[in-house]
Amino acid sequence: MINFIVVDDNNIHRKKVNNIIISIMMNNKIGFEVEEFSDFDANLLNYFKNPKPNSVYILDLELPSGDGIDIARKIRNEYNDWLSPIIIITAHTSLYYQVYKQRLQILDFIGKSDNIEKNLSENIAICLRMLNMDSVYKFTYKNTDYTIPINNIDYIQRDDRRIKVVCKNDIYYTIDTINSIKDKFPKYFIISLKGTLINMNNVVKIDWNINKVYFKDGLAEFVVSKSHKKEIDNYGKN
Repeated sequence: MINFIVVDDNNIHRKKVNNIIISIMMNNKIGFEVEEFSDFDANLLNYFKNPKPNSVYILDLELPSGDGIDIARKIRNEYNDWLSPIIIITAHTSLYYQVYKQRLQILDFIGKSDNIEKNLSENIAICLRMLNMDSVYKFTYKNTDYTIPINNIDYIQRDDRRIKVVCKNDIYYTIDTINSIKDKFPKYFIISLKGTLINMNNVVKIDWNINKVYFKDGLAEFVVSKSHKKEIDNYGKN
């Protein structure tokens, strides 16, 4: 899942950007959401309190209560997020160099009078590579296509006749098999329990007294068995 945050006080232009994103992402068949904000206000600040992973910020430079640089500075300096791509869109292209001098790792500076659709398409393609969206698990379940970044998956587990794929905020289902997933996935997905694979890259600690796994994103689940303790303890030693 990739999350686009569009901030622009011009309703017409904000909707245009939203429509361009939808058109581009539907062709990519990657899960996405678009959240729109009209100003640097309390609504946007609430989003920052619990930002979604794989966020791409598309910001208008001039806003009623600040500007895109203020937002970028908050993202980078206050929340220490130096991974999320930031794109500035503005009618004032003369401020190009002034924006880049802020050293906020702005991906691109797009003029509203330029070919926004072409420029956004090129930038979104770069964002997908930056966010490692090509390292994904793609599958279809009940006629719906899903694309999940592998790094977001904490564990995968057999659930009756289907398989559940568990991330922090979402659970997906597939009719794939544990063995076929294990063959396709990176080696850091290892068997931890019968019918269960855990992503060792996302594991913070394991409490073997109660067989509970604690993941980096705050999730904690009983998804290990002492019968697999040796393999798990030996992970990364070879």
